[in-house]
Amino acid sequence: MTRRRGRDGQAGAETLELVAILPLLALVFLAIWQGVVLVRQQIEAQSDARELARRAALCARAAPTAQLGDVDPGARGSAVTAGHTQLVRVEVHLVPAIVLPGFAVDTRSPLAPRAVVTMRREPC
Repeated sequence: MTRRRGRDGQAGAETLELVAILPLLALVFLAIWQGVVLVRQQIEAQSDARELARRAALCARAAPTAQLGDVDPGARGSAVTAGHTQLVRVEVHLVPAIVLPGFAVDTRSPLAPRAVVTMRREPC
């Protein structure tokens, strides 16, 4: 009987260790998920910047300059289109989506999703 009680106590300790590690596993999962969300937003920023630059480079007289909301209605952020006679430069900064509690990323942070695209203007 003594041996059985020892095994029961050991099983209880293993259960306690498992319960103690669950918050750490949840935090690791959230950190990985935060990374996935930021990478997804970076891809979205690249896509939005390419589309805005393409629209601006086609013909400035054909249509008014597109805004970020025209290209991606769900995007939160800003887009700056600058250019001269030959080149168009579009810079997109998106507001980072935060999943991890207590984690804050400013739009000026290196982790914030941003993209810059430069294209040559097409003749009208």
